[in-house]
Amino acid sequence: MANKPVLIVGGICMVLAIASFGIAGTSWSDGVDEFENAEKEEAFIKGPDNSFTYTYTDDDGQGSGGWYVMMDGEYGDADGNDRTDACENVTFTITDSGGNDVTGEAGHVICTDSNEWRDEWADPVEGDGLMVFGYVCATIDSAEDEWVTYTCVIGEEYTITSDTQLYIFDKDSYDLQFVDGLWSFLQSGFLGSLGACCCGLGGILVLVGALTGGAPKPMVGYMPQQQTMQQGMMPQQGMPQQMGQMPVQPQYTVGAGIDSNSVADTPVSVDDSPSSVWDN
Repeated sequence: MANKPVLIVGGICMVLAIASFGIAGTSWSDGVDEFENAEKEEAFIKGPDNSFTYTYTDDDGQGSGGWYVMMDGEYGDADGNDRTDACENVTFTITDSGGNDVTGEAGHVICTDSNEWRDEWADPVEGDGLMVFGYVCATIDSAEDEWVTYTCVIGEEYTITSDTQLYIFDKDSYDLQFVDGLWSFLQSGFLGSLGACCCGLGGILVLVGALTGGAPKPMVGYMPQQQTMQQGMMPQQGMPQQMGQMPVQPQYTVGAGIDSNSVADTPVSVDDSPSSVWDN
């Protein structure tokens, strides 16, 4: 007979596994859709213009991708001074909502072309005729680069201006559109792992429950314990004798309970004596 409690627990684990696999599949599909429907980098590039205003936000507290400052031009360092030739004489200014110049704090003109760093590596779209040469409020990079830091206040408006026609790539907004997709993939992976564990455990429990059962019921008239049988055959003091047992014969001692003074001496016959003490 199967072990019903173990089978029930195993069945519950199997149901949880099936549900986990279903939710994991849905989450994975949502993640794929998020990535497939994500807008391309070009959609986050604004310009050309001489002035741009953005509000700094950091909802997750992990830093911001910030804004990349771009201009028309090509990468290259013909004079070998580790700076991109097209932007060597180009600058921009950053001011906060109070009109304060915070260019050295909130952003920097990099314009570098060296073995250690090339702005070309950060270019969102290669071969479009635009080049990156500066960065604003890229605080997420501050933890990785101790030489270039960005100090920006959440909720503050920053205005980027220049005499040169600029383009701004909103790196932070571009990255955020993938957050939901990444979360869906992580959720799918977790639920898939949980489902696999539940499936394995449930399968083992179902197998064990099917092969094992509860204690068998004893047959009528059958005593499972030998000790109980032996005890049942022994007569108990003060209890009637069980049917089928031999009666116990009482033991007696000859002469027990007879007073020797009350018993007469046995007379001796003179006829049987070899010599007579009596004279005729």
